[in-house]
Amino acid sequence: MNDVMTSVEFNELHKLAGKKAYEGEWMSIDREHLQMFSKATYLDPDLVDLTFSKNNEFGSDLIDGFLLLSILTYWNFKYFPMHGDRLWGLNYGLNKVRFVAPVMLSDRVRPTCTVSRMEKRGEGWFGVLDVTVEKEGSEKPAMTAEWLVLFLESPEK
Repeated sequence: MNDVMTSVEFNELHKLAGKKAYEGEWMSIDREHLQMFSKATYLDPDLVDLTFSKNNEFGSDLIDGFLLLSILTYWNFKYFPMHGDRLWGLNYGLNKVRFVAPVMLSDRVRPTCTVSRMEKRGEGWFGVLDVTVEKEGSEKPAMTAEWLVLFLESPEK
C-alpha cells in the first residue's frame, strides 16, 4: 500500500488529485452474498425466466458484474481516506465501466482507487475516481470503473 494517503481533511480533498486514495485487501465473494444479490435484483426463478443466464459458459459460480460494481460502495466506505462525523459522498454516476475478466466464487479480488480529478463544486468537491479491481492470478483486471462522487459536508446542528 505504498503512496496511499491515509487521511485527508475535507478542505484538502484537492490534494488527492492524481494520487492513489486506497488499495484494498484481497477478498472473495461467497455464495450467500451472490444469492442475496440475486434476490435483491429480482433474479429469482419464480419471477423471471433465467434460462438465458443458465446458458453462460462459466456456470452458476460466475459473480455478476453488477454485484462486483456494487461492492465499490463497500470499498469506498472502508478505505477512502476522508473521515468525519459530518462528511458524506453522493454517488454521481459512472462514466465508464468495463468487466474485463470473469470472477468466480473462489476468486479473490481487491480494489485500487486513484483520484484522477478533484474539483471544487459549490460547497463540496467533485471527484473522479478511477477504480481497478484486480483478480488474483490474472494479468487482466476483473473490472475498471470511472466513478463520479460529490463529497459534501453536512451543516452543523
